[in-house]
Amino acid sequence: MNRLVVVGLLAGSLAACGGAQGDEAGVTAAEGAETGEVVADANNGPPPPPDIPEPISPGDEYSATTILPCGFDGAAPEMRCNAGVKRNWGEDGTTLVEVFKPDGRKRAIFFQGTTPYGADSAEADGSAGWDFNVSRKDDEVTISFGPETYVIVDALIEGG
Repeated sequence: MNRLVVVGLLAGSLAACGGAQGDEAGVTAAEGAETGEVVADANNGPPPPPDIPEPISPGDEYSATTILPCGFDGAAPEMRCNAGVKRNWGEDGTTLVEVFKPDGRKRAIFFQGTTPYGADSAEADGSAGWDFNVSRKDDEVTISFGPETYVIVDALIEGG
């Protein structure tokens, strides 16, 4: 039977209060390793999920920022990408969403109301010939631009 045994956090807390030391808190890391139990190193804590980037702040450049589902190379949007929105960006009231891709480049997606109608493209990266497809479910839109996929909620575009 596998049990998750967290060692160090409780022991460290108790030791700081003058209580039990690491091996008196129950199962030590060495004992857990011997019995096949999963032991977490509380000194370092659990590692952060690998695909969630540090959020960006809106600042003066963006009306709002978010972390949104994204996918690349034809994969489902299971990764997370930073994004910023510039509402009323165009003279006609259009909105611009800039998505920060894992490779460091940005992808601009253009909206009229809550309807996306295009993305920036270039012959240099091959995106000039990519198809732009949109599907909607409730208050979110999924954009497929060539091998890239982005899921954007209406609240990002409209605010609120």
